[in-house]
Amino acid sequence: MNYLKMLSLLGIGGAHPGGLSLTKKIFESEQIPLNRIILDAGCGTGQTASYLYQLGYPITGLDFDPQMIQHAKKRNQQLNIEIPYLNEDLSHTSLPANTFDLILSESVLNFTSLPDTLSEISRILKQNGLVIAIEMIRKAPLSSDEEDELKAFYGCNGIFSVSEWEKQFTQNGFTIYKVLNEEDLILQDMGEPSTEFSPVEALPDDAFTLLSEHEKISNKYGNKLTFSVFFARKTILK
Repeated sequence: MNYLKMLSLLGIGGAHPGGLSLTKKIFESEQIPLNRIILDAGCGTGQTASYLYQLGYPITGLDFDPQMIQHAKKRNQQLNIEIPYLNEDLSHTSLPANTFDLILSESVLNFTSLPDTLSEISRILKQNGLVIAIEMIRKAPLSSDEEDELKAFYGCNGIFSVSEWEKQFTQNGFTIYKVLNEEDLILQDMGEPSTEFSPVEALPDDAFTLLSEHEKISNKYGNKLTFSVFFARKTILK
C-alpha cells in the first residue's frame, strides 16, 4: 500500500498542507468572483468542492481514485447538494477545451506526470484562466537517500524547490504571477477540524502502520520541507 491508497482507504479529506483552513484563507484573500467556473482537480473526498459550492461557486470535482469519488458523492447525499464528480485521470480528461476559469489543485500535481497534466490543464482552461496549486516544497538540501525515502513514501516525482516548481509551470505554458510561502500565510483557528476521516468498513492493518509512518516522516523532515501556493495564468500565445 502507498500513501495515496492510505488516504483513500481512510477517507481522509483536507490532507493537503494547511488543510481546509488554507483553502478558506486563499479564497477570502483573493476575492475570486462567484461566477468563476472552477475545477477541483484531485478533489479527494470532496471537502473543498463542498465548501466552494456552498459559497456559491459553480464547481466540478475530478479524481483518479474511484473510492475518493464515492466518498465525495456520499458527501453530496449527506448535504443534499449536487456537485458533479468525474472519476478521471487529470492528464487525460473527457472535459471540453476552454471550460474552466479556475483550476484548483491541492497537493496533486506532484503525483502526476507534470508535462502531461499541465498540458491538459492548459487545454481545459479558458484564455486568461487561472491555476491555484498548493504543493510541497524543499526548503533545505536533501541527500540522495533522503529524497529517495520521500519519493518512495509519497509516490511523488520529486521534491522540488520553489524555483524548480516555477520552471515546471513556465515550461508548460503558464506564467506565475504570485507565490505565497508558508510564512506568508498565518492560518487562524477556524474552530473546526481541518482534516476529516471517513474510513471504509474493512481496513487492512497496514493502513494504520502507514499513517504512523507518515507522522514519523513529517517529524523527521519538518525542517527541510514546507509548502507554497502558486498562482499561475495560462500563457496567451501570440
